Amino acid sequence: MHLDIKTPRLHALALVALAVASPAMSQTADDPQWLEPPHDKQALEWARAKTAASQEALRSLPTYAKVKTELATALATGAAEPDITLMGPRAVRFLRDAEHPYGLLQLASRDGEGLPGTWRTVLDVGQLRKTEGAPLELQAYDLSSACLSPAFSRCLLRLSPAGGDEVEIREFDLDKAAFVEGGFRTPKARAFAEWLGPDQIIVEHTAQGAAKTLAGWPASVRLWKRGEPLANAREVYAAEPTDAIVQLFAVGEGAQRRGVIVRAINYSTFEIFAVTPEGRLEKAALPRSLKPMAVQALVGDQVVVQLGTDEVVEGTRYPAETLLAWNSDPAVPAGRKVTRIYTPSEGDYLGGRSDIASAQGKLAFVVNRRLVPRVLFARPSAGGWTVEEALAGQPGDNISVRGGGSSDDDLIVATNGFVSPRRQELFRPGQAPRLLAKDRSLFEEGRYVTEIRTATSRDGTQVDYYLLHPRTPAAGTQPLFMTGYGAFGISYRPGYFDYTVGGPAFKLWLDRGGSLAIPAIRGGGERGEAWHQAAIRKDRQRSYDDFIAVAEQLVSTGYTTPKQIGVFGMSNGGLLSATLGTQRPDLFGAVVSDVPLTDLIRMRHMGMGAAWINEYGNPDKPDEAAAMLAYSPMQNVRKGTTYPPFLVTISTEDNRVGPGHARKLASRLYDVGAPVHFLEDEEGGHGVSDAFRNPELMALRMTFLIDALIPQDAAH
Repeated sequence: MHLDIKTPRLHALALVALAVASPAMSQTADDPQWLEPPHDKQALEWARAKTAASQEALRSLPTYAKVKTELATALATGAAEPDITLMGPRAVRFLRDAEHPYGLLQLASRDGEGLPGTWRTVLDVGQLRKTEGAPLELQAYDLSSACLSPAFSRCLLRLSPAGGDEVEIREFDLDKAAFVEGGFRTPKARAFAEWLGPDQIIVEHTAQGAAKTLAGWPASVRLWKRGEPLANAREVYAAEPTDAIVQLFAVGEGAQRRGVIVRAINYSTFEIFAVTPEGRLEKAALPRSLKPMAVQALVGDQVVVQLGTDEVVEGTRYPAETLLAWNSDPAVPAGRKVTRIYTPSEGDYLGGRSDIASAQGKLAFVVNRRLVPRVLFARPSAGGWTVEEALAGQPGDNISVRGGGSSDDDLIVATNGFVSPRRQELFRPGQAPRLLAKDRSLFEEGRYVTEIRTATSRDGTQVDYYLLHPRTPAAGTQPLFMTGYGAFGISYRPGYFDYTVGGPAFKLWLDRGGSLAIPAIRGGGERGEAWHQAAIRKDRQRSYDDFIAVAEQLVSTGYTTPKQIGVFGMSNGGLLSATLGTQRPDLFGAVVSDVPLTDLIRMRHMGMGAAWINEYGNPDKPDEAAAMLAYSPMQNVRKGTTYPPFLVTISTEDNRVGPGHARKLASRLYDVGAPVHFLEDEEGGHGVSDAFRNPELMALRMTFLIDALIPQDAAH
């Protein structure tokens, strides 16, 4: 069964006609733009009042006290071991748990077998917050390039006030466990930096009036020498103001490093440049149509990319999805700088950067076929690369690979599943894998099984999905939690109580016999770049049709019922869940929209939304605006419609999407009398829904879902 969407689309076309007639068409009573400015007094007062009322209402539900107690117990278990990063003789990790919600940066020496010894804390972020009297958070999602080889003692750390995307970059000495006095330090800004040598970095920032792209991203790349004022750093590259973003990497070792600049014209079109420590710039002889976000890995002097479309490179034709290596060494002559690494067979797909790593002088990457992974190794050989299979996974497995601080370091292979604790293992050719860390068991693994099923979307496309369900389900239809993403080529994979399902809070759902479905919808990267491109701009509806098809199949087969399905999403996934809740209110029993986009027409005026026009569409183009208005949740909330209960969550300091989106969706739902709860935290940024940092928010979310979807006798 499909909802007849002719009426909403006619409504959207009428709005487009009005937009053509009047650029200020969004200044209507139905568009509360006054809620967009993050720190506007009136908007903050509204957000605080709605948050307080929602907290009171959710805490009054009969399930709240039990949920809060159960969550505290789950968090105390500390299910997830932190990622371990290998850096020559050292290992580094960032530990977060219930006792240290802001995290501990820890260091260990490696023994002769390459395994870390005793961990010691070199930075306690919670203590730093107290010492400096500022709500600092350490962005430690990838430490592999933070510290300069070969000593790996000096690191560039990213400290975010209140958890937003603006940071201070500060130089830190691991041996002294202290920030370097007089070392490299940027003021609070969108800022990124990479080491080029012990006394020079390549940097981009938006401080001190520096140039920005339309998305508010740094547009100027500079070489910054130790002891030099930041304002005097020499510019080596300037992006166009219309570009989306500029990203920085570094290739090579020690004092011979070169910077790598990625110009993202949009999230599908890129140019790559190498820059020497002296400032010489060389443009890579690569096509612009590359998979997001252009650079997939760095191996020695080689920059690894993956083609988004069929292309001719240096006179040779390569099919889409091919992995290529571009040699950044200026001594390599033009016309001989590109080599083919690997072209996937039909039905095989590589994901994004989490699926590829440089280690032991070669490349490791994960290939998926119908969501089942295996790991391949590629090593340079005379005139090309040799590829061999290293290990294979099973349905429901998630395998990821991670390199170290240099391309010659060891490889870490991490394997887990929805209810299989993650194992991080040191992988050396010819040796048995050695355990580095394993998550503590939070849940009895044998109680649940993972299947990979397929549904048929509205246009006949086959859509695979994960279904996690009890091995011995209770009688009758099953409560079902659904989530997904479906944009920018990003794939959602099984993870052991990871952030995509709410971390340890997800245990409360499974303890009540709940199931989980994650559809691999178009817009994501599960079937390569063509799968991503199939659901951008005017074709965005395909993502939602794919998700709806999975939900409808699970209903039609008698597995569940609409009143038992809860849909959740974060960021673009928050847009996904809000769109599904407004398009198909008959199909879902509860909607959680976390840090969402909800007003596609005003997107470019909030956060860094101007960077995403290529993905969602340009509201200045009538045909694209019509497609956006047909699904944009804020504009599709209707009076007289019976909606499932909504929970909308955001942070004031979310400067990636901006809090205006969440506020405006909630406001429209309040206006039409829909059941809605709104929670805005004044810290946390885009990652506000973190179970360790924000356990109360997660307790309220789980209270909301359990109360809405599971009968009271099953919830107690």
